[in-house]
Formats: sequence, C-alpha cells, structure tokens
Amino acid sequence: MKKICAVSKKEFEISAADLEFYKKMDVPPPSLCPEERQRRRISYRNFRSLYRRKCDATGKNLISMYHEKQEFPVFENSYWWGDDWDAKSFGRDFDFERNFFEQYAALANEVPRMATLNVNSENCTYSNFSWLSKNCYLVFGCVRDEDCLNGHIVWDSKNCIDNLYIFRCEWCSECVDCVDCYDTHFSTECTTCAESFFCHDCRGCKNCFGCTNLRQKEFWFLNEKCSREKYFEKLRAIQPFSRETISNGKFWLEKSKKESCIFPPFFGVKNENVSGNHVYESKDCHDCFDVKQCEDSKFLYTAHGEKNCRDISFTGATSDFCLECLAIGDANNLRFCHATNNSSNLTYCEFCYNCKNCFGCNGLRNAEFCILNKQFSKSEYETLSTKIIQKMRKTAEWGEFFPMKNSPFAYNEAIVQEYLPLKKEEILALELRWHDTPPRTEKSSFLKEDLGEFKIPEKMENIGDEILEQILSCETCENNFKIQSAELKFHRKINLPLPTICPDCRHSERMKLRNPRTLFLRECKNCAQKIKTSFSPNRTEKVLCEKCYLKKIN
Repeated sequence: MKKICAVSKKEFEISAADLEFYKKMDVPPPSLCPEERQRRRISYRNFRSLYRRKCDATGKNLISMYHEKQEFPVFENSYWWGDDWDAKSFGRDFDFERNFFEQYAALANEVPRMATLNVNSENCTYSNFSWLSKNCYLVFGCVRDEDCLNGHIVWDSKNCIDNLYIFRCEWCSECVDCVDCYDTHFSTECTTCAESFFCHDCRGCKNCFGCTNLRQKEFWFLNEKCSREKYFEKLRAIQPFSRETISNGKFWLEKSKKESCIFPPFFGVKNENVSGNHVYESKDCHDCFDVKQCEDSKFLYTAHGEKNCRDISFTGATSDFCLECLAIGDANNLRFCHATNNSSNLTYCEFCYNCKNCFGCNGLRNAEFCILNKQFSKSEYETLSTKIIQKMRKTAEWGEFFPMKNSPFAYNEAIVQEYLPLKKEEILALELRWHDTPPRTEKSSFLKEDLGEFKIPEKMENIGDEILEQILSCETCENNFKIQSAELKFHRKINLPLPTICPDCRHSERMKLRNPRTLFLRECKNCAQKIKTSFSPNRTEKVLCEKCYLKKIN
C-alpha cells in the first residue's frame, strides 16, 4: 500500500506486515511518512537545553529542562515522586464538544512535571534522561552509566568522557558509535577494541593507532604492522599528545574515510535480517537506527530491547507491542505515549509510572482505569474510552501522535533540531516556535572581558588543580565553560590535553560525523548491486554490498 505523506507530500509505502500490526493495535494506517512521524515525536524531547529555575512547590533552586516561563508547574524530582501531591486532583470530565488533543493539552499544562527526567539515578543533577546512573555530568540519554561526562546516548558505560552513541564502553573519550571498547580514543565505528587511538571500523583490535578496516589486529600503526617494540617506540615519539597532534589525527582519519576506507551498507554486528544503520544483536528489524537487542520491529530510532514495536524513539529499556512512543521502558501495549515506564495498556499518556489501562493521562503513578486523570470503574473506563476513540476517528485525531504545536519546547530547544534540522524561517513557517537563546557570556557574571588572558596549558603536566576555578571561554562560540574535577582526573590518567572548546561545541563536532537517519538506494562500488544504505548516492565514500565488503575486509 502506498500513501502520500500529509506533511512532506512524499510517497511512502506501508507493507502488508505493517497493516497487520496497525490492525492489531486498532489504529488506521499512518498519515505521515516515517521521517515526519519521527520529527513529530522527538519534538517533545529536550535533551541538552537546561535552565536554572525554582521549584514551584518548595521554592528551591533547581536545574530543569523546562524554562521558567512554562505554563505548568515544575517540581524538584524528589518532591515530584513524593506523596505531598496527587496528579488525580487535576482530573476532569471528557467534553465531547471539544477535540481530544485540545482537552489533553489543557490537562498537560496544569499537571506538575519533574525538573529533569532522571529516574533511579544518583548525583546526575546536570544530566537529563538519566536512568539507573551514578555520578554523571552533562550526559544526555544516560542509561546505566557510572562516572561519565559530556555525552549523548551513553549506555552501560563507565569512566567515559566526550562520547556520542557508545554502548558497554569503559575509559573511552571522543568516540562515536563504538561498542564494547576499552581505553579507546578519537575513534569511530569500532567494536571490542582496546588501548587504541584514531581508529575507524576496527573490530577486536588492541594497541592500534591511526587504523581503519582492521580485524583482530594488534600493534598496527597507520595501517602497518609493527613489532611490539616498534609500535610503542612510534607512540612514545608523539606522546603526550598535543592539541596539534589530536587535530592532525582527526583530519587524517576523516581523510582516510573518504579516500581509502571501504564501508558496509550499514554498521552493526550479530544481526539477522535487519536494515538501517547501527543495529546490534537484533533480529527481523527494518528501517531501524541506533538499536540494540531488538526483534520484530520497524522504524526504531535509538532503542534497546524492543519487540513487536513500530515508531519508537529514545527508549533504553525493554518494551513489547508498542506503537508511536517516545522514551518508554519496561512497557507493554502502549499507543502514542511519552516518558512512561513499567506500564501496560496505556493510550495517549505522558509521565505515567506503574500504571495500566489509562487514556489521556499525565503524571500518574500506580493508577488504573483513569481518563484525563479522573478515576473510573473498569466498566465505566471501557465504555468511555471506546466512545472517545469513536469521536477521535471522526475528527481524524485517532492514530496520530500529539501535535507538534503542543510540545512544551521550541523546535530548536528539542532534540529534533539535531536529527532533523530546520532553519528558523522554516520552523516559523510551520507555525512552530523558535527559542532565541542569549549567549552564555551575556547571562554569566563572568563576562568574557573579565576572564583575562588565561590560556589552558598545552601539556597536562603543567596543569594544576587551580584550573578548576577558572571560567573559560570557548574558542568556537565564546560561551563560558568550566573544567570539572572528574574531567581533569580523566585527562590526567589518559594524559590527553584539556579541551579548549565547550561541551556543546564538542558535541556538535561529533554529531557531524554521523550519517542521517535515512536510507538511500545506491550501487555497490565493487559489483554494482543495488543496496540500501545511509550513504547518499552523491557521497564519495566507497560503499560496498555486504558480500563484497566481507570479502575485502577479512
């Protein structure tokens, strides 16, 4: 079945298997293409924009992902989880003279929210979307981590700093899309590597510097085999790394990718019948990006442990039989839900925990048979929810995720701007909000002219603890930032120079190294077979079909 996307006007296909799934979920086929469905969902998720504000319950100062001008109250997390307030007190009757999304938005703008979505975490105040983590700072999408700093989608990792999309890693820095790595730095697309620098697409390698496309190798320098003695002699000649060495290493690696590397259609290991990019240990998953240990699913974007799901984004824990959801975990049979954990049989719910059989609810805990936060009996709930769905079918709301215009975040505040960027004029033309953020130097009491001429020393041996007291100015954007004590400890251990650009600019540099979450049709550079890949046809990288890639790489 082919349809025309209601937003992009592009044609997209709905397979027979998709139609069967939608039938089981009792929803119509989607009106938007996968990309526009993803755009709409992740407009509701703000990772990196943090604000100082007061708790609306206690008056305490806090760090929040919500600006102080938001309509709804914001509570410090410990208070939100406490028993001094009840989300059911905001319950209201459903009005059949008004649309559902209008009524839900009115509810959502009154129910208090957590300052940050940090759950079961310790000392992660300056992180967001932190789950089961400890001692993490500026890690956004922080799942089961410990002692990590400055990262985005860092899962099951320890003692890592300045990384993007890493999984089960330890003592790694400046890595992008690396899995099961140890003491690996400035590397991309590496799996089970250790004690290596500036590597790309290496697997099972150790003590390698400036290498690409290697398998199970040790003591290689710039893709040449060395003796153990010769390797460390070459390494000592350039250690400790200067910022110039690091800059040259990054330049060499990116140049090698374009000129001499070969690429598979997608990156991933231990898969069966999958498509997309960055898919690991998964089976029967298609059009999926950045997923681990998933099965029988489609259109997943940053997911872990999903089974029988469609259109899921930024989910770090197992869920089953869910549709069009964002940031859910340990869930079953959810439709159009956001930030909902340990729950089942929910529809159009947000920030609900340990709930089941609820419709259009916000902020509930341990609840059942609620609609718009109002309690009903089982029979009343079933009768009323059926009537609401019938009305939503008539208004064409049923089967659609929450409207983008109802997101509490401006488009460029939300993570959608990083994955599906739009210009300010494009955003305003869509009647969405744009948030103008003043430079941090204008908001800080430490203005740039007050910072003096302090320069971060080139070598770690010349840096004392007094660096922790310095207010630094980013060489790229001129915003202020500070070096954290854990950051200094890490750089001393690895003997790498401290950064001179702020965490946001470092993150932006890493994001530029990733492909878009889009599949293109192009030819294998070797045999001309048609392949689906995230490398667009007009790019110069040598992309091969899986068969040709494996022949050349092994």
